[in-house]
Amino acid sequence: MKINKKNIKIFAIPILLSLCGFFLGGSIYGATGDPVSSKSQGELKSRIEELRAQIEKYQNDIYEKNKEEQSLQQDVYVINKDIEKIELQVQETQLEIDELTIEIEQKQSEIKNTDEKIMNRRKILSDFLQELYVQGEVDATEVVFGGQTFSDYLFRTDSLENFEEKTKEVHDQLVTLQDSQKAQKEELMDKKAQQEEMRGMQQDQERSLDSERQIKDTLISKAEGEKEVLSQGVQKMQAELNMLQALGEPIAIGEAIKSAKYASELTSVAPEFLLGVLRVESGLGTNVGGGRYKTDMNPAQWDTFKKICKDLGLDPDKTPVSRRACYNKDSKDGCGGWGGAMGPAQFMPSTWMGYRDKVMNLTGKTTANPWDIKDSLVAMGIKLAGVNGVTGSDRKAWAKAAGMYLAGANWERYSWYSDRVLFYADGFKKMLKDY
Repeated sequence: MKINKKNIKIFAIPILLSLCGFFLGGSIYGATGDPVSSKSQGELKSRIEELRAQIEKYQNDIYEKNKEEQSLQQDVYVINKDIEKIELQVQETQLEIDELTIEIEQKQSEIKNTDEKIMNRRKILSDFLQELYVQGEVDATEVVFGGQTFSDYLFRTDSLENFEEKTKEVHDQLVTLQDSQKAQKEELMDKKAQQEEMRGMQQDQERSLDSERQIKDTLISKAEGEKEVLSQGVQKMQAELNMLQALGEPIAIGEAIKSAKYASELTSVAPEFLLGVLRVESGLGTNVGGGRYKTDMNPAQWDTFKKICKDLGLDPDKTPVSRRACYNKDSKDGCGGWGGAMGPAQFMPSTWMGYRDKVMNLTGKTTANPWDIKDSLVAMGIKLAGVNGVTGSDRKAWAKAAGMYLAGANWERYSWYSDRVLFYADGFKKMLKDY
């Protein structure tokens, strides 16, 4: 029985390249340093839930009041409730940001701990493999010329085989550690992106709060001209849609409503809900048509974007996308996130490709255009209708679908977004009868 020196050398090469460590105490997925107080996180979560319950009550009050015949007194009541609700939502968003800060710190601690494990294992395994190689130089001739008994030799070779198995085990653990580290870093990036989106929402909340206070002041100061004031309220809702853009050009209110009704017929999603999502998508701090792909879009999306432009006969260098919103002054580039969404419904290139064929099937067109208001709203309707209850106008389903439109599986964190969609949907519903 003899250890094959060639096999030991071949096996040692990839292990040395991996440069991991061994014999460290604890599990690979063990402790990650001093954790942030779980009590702090628990308190944050509890407070967030309390605020959400209060916010939902305000939203229900507003919804019920909006169903009544329009009057100046009703409008003042609704605006007062909306102001109180937004003030709570500003608090909620700050708590969400604080909670994400704790989660980011925890994840950074985990990554640091994993880095330390890998560095320690690298040093220990390097020594370990060197010893394995030296011991592997022993062969049967040493039994004769080295004064060993044959039983001593057999014991030594058995030990070396066991040593080799241990080395293989270390290599497997290295792969697991590296996979864990990669997952930790991806999760950290995701949480940082969420935090940037929350900061953007916070800015939108503050703008909305200022706007509602100004409207309230106007209503009170012009109470004697009730009819005129109510007319101004409708004009305000029209202005909310006038900020929408397609290929860098504003979309008229009439065209937006007509397109929403068209998309509603094809997807069974209420037109006011489509308009509500459209309004909030255009107002989260980014300009729908103010960016370009080379400066505002994640490079991972570039090839897909250029393909979409080529299919539509558009110059990618001149085709507008959403501008990169910069909320994080601490990041290297002052931004920390990406823009690059296309058209009024704000589809990212890779997401659009998942809906393009479905849009063409419903519309009968030979091509679909994310900058076309009708095509973009049909795609939006298809995506929103994927949540059970949306086509039945279930408001809870609307809230979930709106949140998922922005944030996917993290939708519950963005209650502000969902709430504003429903708020604007209620307003647009009043306008639909006039178009």
